[in-house]
This record gives sequence, C-alpha cells and structure tokens, in this order.
Amino acid sequence: MNYFTLFGIFFILWWIVFFIVLPLNITTHMDKGIDVEGIHGSVPINPNLLFKIIVTTFVTFIILLILVVIFYFNILTIDGILGIN
Repeated sequence: MNYFTLFGIFFILWWIVFFIVLPLNITTHMDKGIDVEGIHGSVPINPNLLFKIIVTTFVTFIILLILVVIFYFNILTIDGILGIN
C-alpha cells in the first residue's frame, strides 16, 4: 500500500469511527430538565468534541494498523475475499 492509499483509508475510517463515537456519553438539555427558549431539547450540554476527536483518531489508527498487518503478512488477501484462490 502506498501512502496515498493509507491516507484515504484512514480518512474514511476516521469519519466512520467519529460518527460512531459522536453520540456516546451525551447529556442533553432534555435529560437534565433544562428548558431554554430557542434551544431544542436534544442539544447536548457538553459534547466533549476534543476528547471524541482524540479517541476517534486513536481508534482509527489501531484499526488501520490491524488492516495493514493483515494485508502485509497475507493473512487475508483480496483473492481470498473474492474466492478466486
């Protein structure tokens, strides 16, 4: 795999993992019973975006490392996935 391919896979995986991590551990205004005019009840009080970005990057890096090892050592090949081999 060249670096461009690795970056593309990392980029796509990062967004997938981010959208999985994003709704975790959220407290909304509706959960706390806070009623603010002009704000919907499902708006998070403190979404902790920086922490979620760091967790997403770490998890994505681990997944990418596992995929690189799998394909580098031929544990799983494209031909094996397609049933050609």
